[in-house]
Amino acid sequence: MLSARPVSVHHFELESLVLGDILQEKATTHRRAPFLKFREGELSFGEVNQTANRVAQGLAAAGVRQHDRVAIMLPNCADFLYLIFALARLGAVAVPINIDYKGDLLVHVLTTSDISMLVVDEPFLDRIAAAEAVVPKLARVVVRGNGVPKGLATPALPFARLFDHGDEAPRVPVRFSDLQAIMYTSGTTGPSKGVMCPHAHALTCARDSVHFMAHGPEHSIYCPLPLFHAGALWDGVMAALLSGSGIGIAERFSVSRFWDDVRRFDASLAMGVFAMIPILLNQPPTPRDKDHPLKSFYMGKSELDAALFERFGVHAVETYTSTEIGIGTASPYGQWRTGSCGTAWKERFDVAIVDPEDRVLGPDQAGELVVRPKQPFVMTTGYYNYPAESARIMRNLWFHTGDLARRDRDGYYYFLERVKDSIRCRGENISAFEVERGINAHPSVLECAAFGVPSELQEEELMVAVVLRPAASLRAPDLAAWCAEKLPAFMVPRFVEFVDGLPKTPNGKVAKHELRRHGVTARTWDRGLRARGKKTERRENC
Repeated sequence: MLSARPVSVHHFELESLVLGDILQEKATTHRRAPFLKFREGELSFGEVNQTANRVAQGLAAAGVRQHDRVAIMLPNCADFLYLIFALARLGAVAVPINIDYKGDLLVHVLTTSDISMLVVDEPFLDRIAAAEAVVPKLARVVVRGNGVPKGLATPALPFARLFDHGDEAPRVPVRFSDLQAIMYTSGTTGPSKGVMCPHAHALTCARDSVHFMAHGPEHSIYCPLPLFHAGALWDGVMAALLSGSGIGIAERFSVSRFWDDVRRFDASLAMGVFAMIPILLNQPPTPRDKDHPLKSFYMGKSELDAALFERFGVHAVETYTSTEIGIGTASPYGQWRTGSCGTAWKERFDVAIVDPEDRVLGPDQAGELVVRPKQPFVMTTGYYNYPAESARIMRNLWFHTGDLARRDRDGYYYFLERVKDSIRCRGENISAFEVERGINAHPSVLECAAFGVPSELQEEELMVAVVLRPAASLRAPDLAAWCAEKLPAFMVPRFVEFVDGLPKTPNGKVAKHELRRHGVTARTWDRGLRARGKKTERRENC
């Protein structure tokens, strides 16, 4: 069994978990130490702190005040993180946006989050121009690019102007209970919802990641995940901040560059998603398979631990983690159990398996995994602007994860399947509701159902069953092209099958269990067939 030196994460009291304050402390104690690493170079804790203060002063000059909500639609870059820290300094709320969002889904996020400012990368500006008229509270757009922003009705400001200010820290009192971010997660029974995340929530997740990964200042993290996801931002960047280590950040996952990046950043821990491991294992063996410093891959799939360790000398570490709760179950480093996401994190949460009436079940009985905090503000305070959904998901003093699981007699938890109507594909939680809404808008479609089918990448592939309107005709490639125009790339289905009707339950709901059982057939169109036999972006990047 592996052993690791315990990493102390108890230096920070709960009340001191305020993001801007911690960056200031690290800028004092680790001023010249490398913090953010990119292929282009490194930034020290002191440099990041100084620049974040300048950006904070620039945002304040542009009208941002405490508790204002500011959306960020940027790729992985230092500017993204300057904004995160600057908004924390001002007591404002960051709203990271998936850079693949477009159309109705983008409008939904912009309107329901009540943003007053949007910072956007120039290549995405056309999407904003099409949406800004229906975003009622948007007062200013800041554009990261090479020229003066044009083509917007909303007053615009070049991103570079945010740096034209002094580097004195703003004097804004921020509490651990204040919102640090609204993180949009997959809609499961309806539209996507914004998870309200206090400073203490984000930072206890980061602190717990440091603890369970036995991560210390002598280590380094490699992160090819998008920074608009909590996994990259909390378990990656904020964990590196708390531990005083550095983090290497890539723009995206690339299988051909993964190991070279690990060596470049001297990383002992890689942040990832389940689907990356089969992609890495499917590459041809090379003499350098174990010539690297990496020790752990988080989040891995525990069933793949043996294969990953035999091939690369790397352990796959699995926990039960979500944006709403942080880390709910995990195992002490090296004490993992195959198939399990660990034991309850008892310092932070009560965890149970319950039946549909919320009665707690015993060992080896399958039910919904539920969680409740033992400390204030260490998990979400609800969904922004969705009070009814917040009350429903937190009924009976439990947060209902919507996931089916079981617990063995030793207290180890095992994820079984999703109770919620979402599909896990290549690291994204895809809302079936959002996919169906997009496809149902096609003039030839009467109704459709989106669901997950088994994938060779250990997660799921997105499939849709489509019923056409009477006398209408539509080809599957044309429907996929429609989806590519209207929906984010990760919501474009791989499999499409036209059917005469959808199976229904007695109360009229689509019986998706029957569709999943039916699965892929000879009648199913497979978008992936076009990519086989050649190197494509779809296979290269995740």
